[in-house]
Amino acid sequence: MRENRGEKKRIVEMLYPCRLSDLLILITLALGLFLRTAWPTLAEFKLDEATVVRRAMAIAWQGELPVLGMGSSTGMANLPLTLYLTAIPLRIWSDPVAAVVFIGLLNGLAVAACYWLGERFWNRSVGGIAAFLFALNPWAVLLARKIWPRILPLVTVALVAALMATFVRQRRWALVGAFAALAALVGLQLEGIAFIPVLVLCLLLFWKEVPLRPLLVGIAVFTLALAPYGIYDALHGWPNLRTFWDFVHTEKSSFSWDALRYAFILTGSAEIHTMAGTRYEEYLGGLPRLGWLNTGMMGLLALALIYAIIRTLRGTQEERRVFLILLLGFAVPVALRSRAVEPIPSHYLIVVYPTVFLLIAALIDGGYRALPLRYRPAAQVMGFLLALLWGAWQLAVLGRLFWFMDRYPTTGGYGIPLKYPRQAALEARQIAQGAEIVVLSDGTEPAFEERPAVFDALLFRHPHRLVDGRMSLLVPDAPRVVYIVGPVSPKGDNFHPIEGRLRRMASVRETTVSMPDGWQYHLYLRERADREDVLAGLTRPADPPRWANGIVLLGYDVPQTIAPGSTLEVWLAWWVQVGPPPGSDYHFFVHLLDGEGHLLSQHDGVPFPTSSWRAGDLVLSRFTVPIPSDLPPGPYPVRAGLYTYPDIQGVPVVDAIGHPIESAVLLGTITVRQDQG
Repeated sequence: MRENRGEKKRIVEMLYPCRLSDLLILITLALGLFLRTAWPTLAEFKLDEATVVRRAMAIAWQGELPVLGMGSSTGMANLPLTLYLTAIPLRIWSDPVAAVVFIGLLNGLAVAACYWLGERFWNRSVGGIAAFLFALNPWAVLLARKIWPRILPLVTVALVAALMATFVRQRRWALVGAFAALAALVGLQLEGIAFIPVLVLCLLLFWKEVPLRPLLVGIAVFTLALAPYGIYDALHGWPNLRTFWDFVHTEKSSFSWDALRYAFILTGSAEIHTMAGTRYEEYLGGLPRLGWLNTGMMGLLALALIYAIIRTLRGTQEERRVFLILLLGFAVPVALRSRAVEPIPSHYLIVVYPTVFLLIAALIDGGYRALPLRYRPAAQVMGFLLALLWGAWQLAVLGRLFWFMDRYPTTGGYGIPLKYPRQAALEARQIAQGAEIVVLSDGTEPAFEERPAVFDALLFRHPHRLVDGRMSLLVPDAPRVVYIVGPVSPKGDNFHPIEGRLRRMASVRETTVSMPDGWQYHLYLRERADREDVLAGLTRPADPPRWANGIVLLGYDVPQTIAPGSTLEVWLAWWVQVGPPPGSDYHFFVHLLDGEGHLLSQHDGVPFPTSSWRAGDLVLSRFTVPIPSDLPPGPYPVRAGLYTYPDIQGVPVVDAIGHPIESAVLLGTITVRQDQG
């Protein structure tokens, strides 16, 4: 009986550590997945993310098949794999939240893959420690929630694992997987090019063991994956290759330590306060003073690199190869980024994930195993307490950051998270009930202006148009239209003139979507069949002038007097009688002339893109003409007109049968008052 009890006790003692370690690993993996997918509406949603969503939506819902992806800081176009990847969840649910969750899931799986890689080529301890450091790392979590995934650590793990399987475990056909993973990394983002030398160096270092058939198949897979991009470039005169060549051979580059510094910073939460923008001091004030932990982690990485070099030189054959591949995966991308043409953002060094965590974990495990047996229990306790402190600190940093993003969305660091513009878009769609939505923001070009891009993505499958809300108000020929204005600062300066006109119109109802720091999105519903209220207070010509492109001037407003040094505000109400031909681009101008017809001052502008004009549109546009401070008092004519762009050809005013009669419309004469100063 006693023997049975003793045997049971020994079995429990053997199983308990395994069960505890399994539980800790499961908790780690669950935390890694949770942090990367929870609160998806707090994800960053700026120009790049919105552009990815817009273009991925076009793939998912319009059948577009782009050969080129997003632009890059070098001037080259990326490959389009990111767009196709993002299109998968957007086809299921056409909401950016779907993309956030999908990318978060992939990055959550990267934590599990990191554990698997550590356990496979070292032991459970290395895998568990690396996964723990990776799962709770604030920078890793933040970058894993970006809709533009850039370099996916999951694919990086696949590349490293394939290289190790090929050259450590002698799995010949794993080399094909290495080439496929490399193609995916390059396809996601051009930073993936940094891994090409890693693969090439492995092939050169172990050239006697390189299997020929898998090598040829791998090269074929890589070539076929990149072929559409290369063929397109060749057919268009090699613009991307030329740009890359110029970038590589530019004389402006210089050596920079930034890449190495960022590689160390990304091991913890150092400098993450920059995401709090102008309120970073307030952000830091809500955290315990444990920044020294980040310094400690950077120190561990430095020691880990030294340890890896030593094991590469003195370890067993398997150790030497494993550590060599890891060192190449770290050193080559960092070295290539050290030749800088311009300052690089820290997130470019995401290529070091999860290599840095595996290196640190290998150091910790190796140091533990080198201890005498009598010191190991104390080391375990100390290590557990430090891990607990580190994990609690990283979670505090993340929790504080998420709260700060929600509480102060307009500080300029992280940017307005997805939550608020998405809420405005959802409410506008609900109010519109299928009617068109007009977005009034500070720009009209979603290709390079952030706020238009954000709403162009959020309203992709709903009828909408983008108008510069600082300059124009579009009133479509429809009984119902919804407007989104903003984001509007507490002062409301940018949109105040246009909003003032909108609020004075008949049958307009307003609602708001407020952000905690005072900024708002204003929503307006206009229900009215006629548009007489749009022209209220304007001078309406008895015989409205008509330009040759089908634009009719229905009304205008010009002040009678103005002081020198001030700004002349002119309003034009113009009607699109005939829609513009495809590819045309028209600009408006308002000129201040002297008595002899010479130009004194002007305001040229695009009320909203010509490609968005539709027959029946009525537009109220505001022009601001600066009055020279030294302009003598007296009367001055004001005229308005249009010209084509970019050839700058004036559009004539025509008569009833289409014959040109004038080059512009004379709006009247203003009197510049005597300067009282």
